[in-house]
Amino acid sequence: MKNMKWFLIIVSALVSAGCATQYSWVYSANNYKPVNTKSDKSVAVLPFKDGRSNENSTKIFLYLIPLVPFGPADYDVPEGAQKHINSGLWTNYKPVEDFPKALAEELRSANLFKEAYFDFKKGGSDYVINGTILSTKYSGKIISYGLSAYGPILWLIGLPASSISNELSLELVLLDSKTDKILFTKRYTTEPYEKVGWIYSLPSDFYYPEMLKKAYKEFVTDIANNSILENTSK
Repeated sequence: MKNMKWFLIIVSALVSAGCATQYSWVYSANNYKPVNTKSDKSVAVLPFKDGRSNENSTKIFLYLIPLVPFGPADYDVPEGAQKHINSGLWTNYKPVEDFPKALAEELRSANLFKEAYFDFKKGGSDYVINGTILSTKYSGKIISYGLSAYGPILWLIGLPASSISNELSLELVLLDSKTDKILFTKRYTTEPYEKVGWIYSLPSDFYYPEMLKKAYKEFVTDIANNSILENTSK
């Protein structure tokens, strides 16, 4: 019994260490080759609308109940949760502002416009980009195999301790600032990020910056290949 007590203490420490991990929003834009066509206009990226449902369900500690195989967490707004499967609180992360700021950085890197910046109003820009966050769904499980507090024994011999997934979907709209005419609109949905975690190597469960980079690269490609820039740069 004494050995089992120490075993449970060690496992609890390992789980707590994983849950104590905090992630903070950090974004770096993609790199692009010089463009053949560049607009001589400016574009302002406005704060995004939040189109997500506000439902977060946390039942992580169900894994401690005998015969229950796992403890799940399902978040539509994961930044509002205090605890995630492989991490704790996510800090300095506000998608309705961080996502458009990242897009402005992306457009500057792509060098498609004379000027690209984030602002709370369109001001004197030639174009504006509006965005709507449709999904940042987060799902995860702590796996106990129905063994309650003794489930971690199987973690130590190599069975998975957790599983997580991130989803990302958003809609982007490019408009003429003066007329509010829609020049381009498209919904972008990235491939879900899915990982299985082992107690000795818990993967990050905060993959949204990397997923956003993929969506924005596709958006930049769409704009660069669109006749809008050819028409407006003259």
